[in-house]
Amino acid sequence: MYNMDSEEINHLLELARIELSSQEKEKISRDLEKILDYVRQLQEVDTSGVEPMTGGTIIENVYREDEVNEQRQCSKDKLKNSAFDTKGDYFKIPPVF
Repeated sequence: MYNMDSEEINHLLELARIELSSQEKEKISRDLEKILDYVRQLQEVDTSGVEPMTGGTIIENVYREDEVNEQRQCSKDKLKNSAFDTKGDYFKIPPVF
């Protein structure tokens, strides 16, 4: 079992810009030690016969052809007239930032 010293914990907290009380630091230290021990156990597993995965699933996307629905079509002029402000053929919106 690897014991993380307080210097390492403080360094990680500084990198993450997190402030914790001494009790919280002790708890996170124990939690991180458990996580690291679990990772060490995983590293010991023989995966030599396991083929690497690229996406976690074999499901593929199902595509459909685009279809025009004449009932839902709007004219460009109708859309422009409903806009708050336009410039040429474009909608003009206030800046986001």
